[in-house]
Amino acid sequence: MTTLHPGAVFGHYRLDRILGEGGMGVVYDAFDTKLERRVALKMVHAHLADRQFIDMFIREGQTLAQIRSPHIIAIYDIGEHQGSPFIVTQFIKGGDVTGLVRSSGPLAPHLACLVNAQVAEALHDAHQAGIIHQDVKPSNVLVRNPASPLDPFVLLCDFGIATSSSDSPAGGITGTWNYLAPEYIRDERDAQGRPITPEPSRDIYAAGCMLWFTLTGKIPYSGAAVQVAMAHQSAPIPQFVGSDDWTKAANRILQLSMAKDRRSRYQSATAFKDDLLNLREITAPAQLLPAPSMTDPNPAPIPVAAVRAPSESEAILIEEAQRPSKITPLRVGAAMVGVAALGVGGALAITQPWVEHGPEPIVPTVKGAAYADVNGDKFGDVITNVQNPDGEGVDVVTWKSDGRALTPSKPVTYDDPALPADNDGGQVFPLCDDFTGDGKNSFVTFVRSEKGFKFDGDLEGSLKAPAGVVEQGKKMKNSNFYYDLGTDDFDGDGVADLFMATHFGNANPDLDRQGRRVGDGTIWVYRGTGSGFAEPTLFASYPATSVEQVAVGEFTGDEKADLVVLNRVEGSPEDMTLTSGASDLDLYQGEGTTVAAAKTFSFKHQSISSFLTGDVNGDGRDDVVAAESGRGEGQSITVGTFSEDLAQFSVATRGKLPKPRNTLKTTSRYPLTVADVNGDGRTDIVAVSQDSSDSPYAFYVALASKTGTFPGHTMATWKKSPDDVRRYNLMGGTLG
Repeated sequence: MTTLHPGAVFGHYRLDRILGEGGMGVVYDAFDTKLERRVALKMVHAHLADRQFIDMFIREGQTLAQIRSPHIIAIYDIGEHQGSPFIVTQFIKGGDVTGLVRSSGPLAPHLACLVNAQVAEALHDAHQAGIIHQDVKPSNVLVRNPASPLDPFVLLCDFGIATSSSDSPAGGITGTWNYLAPEYIRDERDAQGRPITPEPSRDIYAAGCMLWFTLTGKIPYSGAAVQVAMAHQSAPIPQFVGSDDWTKAANRILQLSMAKDRRSRYQSATAFKDDLLNLREITAPAQLLPAPSMTDPNPAPIPVAAVRAPSESEAILIEEAQRPSKITPLRVGAAMVGVAALGVGGALAITQPWVEHGPEPIVPTVKGAAYADVNGDKFGDVITNVQNPDGEGVDVVTWKSDGRALTPSKPVTYDDPALPADNDGGQVFPLCDDFTGDGKNSFVTFVRSEKGFKFDGDLEGSLKAPAGVVEQGKKMKNSNFYYDLGTDDFDGDGVADLFMATHFGNANPDLDRQGRRVGDGTIWVYRGTGSGFAEPTLFASYPATSVEQVAVGEFTGDEKADLVVLNRVEGSPEDMTLTSGASDLDLYQGEGTTVAAAKTFSFKHQSISSFLTGDVNGDGRDDVVAAESGRGEGQSITVGTFSEDLAQFSVATRGKLPKPRNTLKTTSRYPLTVADVNGDGRTDIVAVSQDSSDSPYAFYVALASKTGTFPGHTMATWKKSPDDVRRYNLMGGTLG
């Protein structure tokens, strides 16, 4: 097969342009039309597509597929096209470390430490999977966001010559001479005369060489191939001259990573990473002076403009100064003066050569499936379900995230005869979770039918309504029946379960509107089987209390779903749905099939319009997320966290949703959902807002962080929207 030209299409891939071409093959900037995402597609040259190259490509794909790491390039697909093998991976726009250093000079010490620590983390993840990379070098480390003064993000790629612990060692030399460990050259063998199996220490040696390159801009040893090979075996390990704390610590790291004897090196990439992160916290000298060597007897000092990592506030100032804006020249000047005064200008050294026009792409860092990720790209998505504009059925639309914006899919219309004619979406539940137990999310839509629910999508079937609910309904005559569907893992088996939260409204219509309920509230669980759902069983019941709200989440760290019930204080008869004061929050700890007795906590709050759960700080345990609001005042994002021993419940305001300019009753209380839209492992807050009754709705996203305020921005505009968007019209992975 000849090289394909830009514009060519095969399968569901469109080749947009050639990124690079070498002796082995061509790398394309391509577009996956099936999953609607930009990818990198690597294809072997046709004249080299013999069995050896095909096997190498397949091995590279299989190797990458074994590893789950935020700092290792993700593989999406592997296959063959007209005899030429290809691999599809995530697309990284920022270039590689070699080009970065060659174009801009050595990295500031704190950035070099962070970049190499991320490489060490990638190696740890690979080594845990039994994979030795064998070709660690700067050109195999891609940079996602080189302009970040706090968080440049790198990914290790090109595992084409990697070996697993199960491979038979070939005894040949692989890799790049400038970064090869000494044992490659020595042809070391075991007692039976066989070449020794590659070990993690080989990769750690190469990573130590890369650390020197990023700090100095030079390879550790130079000269002809034979001279470089001999230097790796016998020449002194590169060092810096000086007695300050940073220099002593840096020299120790170089000694431990580049030791000639593999037994004297770091025995794990994690130890290497930890030392690099500790070094990052030490203030570097104003210049680095490499010790003289045979190849460079008179090394020149290397100026260091940024001797420390900038604080968060300084980093924000730097990033604002870099960001194109329509602000006045006076403001630009002030920002640049601020950067210079901080003395962190060196952090800007890794910017422009690899930044093309337009914003840098965001690359997800979460391991496995992101929360509410519908299409498998590791970005959490948002789903809307509203009445079809022509009045027939309900349209379900998936708003796919790329970390920066939400893009709508084509609507899927559901029009079951059992749906009410005026149904506005409240009877249709599109849910996203790992329903099969394979570590990937599935997307399943549940629709009310005559006897329960029908569902389709990645799973198809039907469910009967819980018998207990039917029986209870017969006793609650003239009472309105209310229910929600959601998903969580109740028994901790790794397969998502479906739950139904039910309650009955008051038979008195006025009291019903005020939130007065009758009978117990219940949680029924349909256990996930991997291919469907079992018959429903009662998981929990709780007393009917005025205007309570319920949410399911995992608050205890035992991987089993728990229940929280907010027993809200009663407000005025005119407004029972928006109350303020100190309410009781009951935590029912899940035990797999039932719950323990409630633990009660005080929750002082303003009026609450949304009550959800999500892991906003990335610690593996869910938090309570509430939107507190008053008419026309916008909404505060309130996060409630249980202590690890479940003895305390603390509340903090973590952000505020924008206040609409036209303070309408229907738009000052925005519906919320949660989804990890930027793929960082934290659950973000998504709201639908509106400036006026005539303006379109907007998706406003508050990006969750471990500490501090959640930064927010608009990610999409919902141009064709219903007259009123309610809580159940907006969904992420589960329904709170």
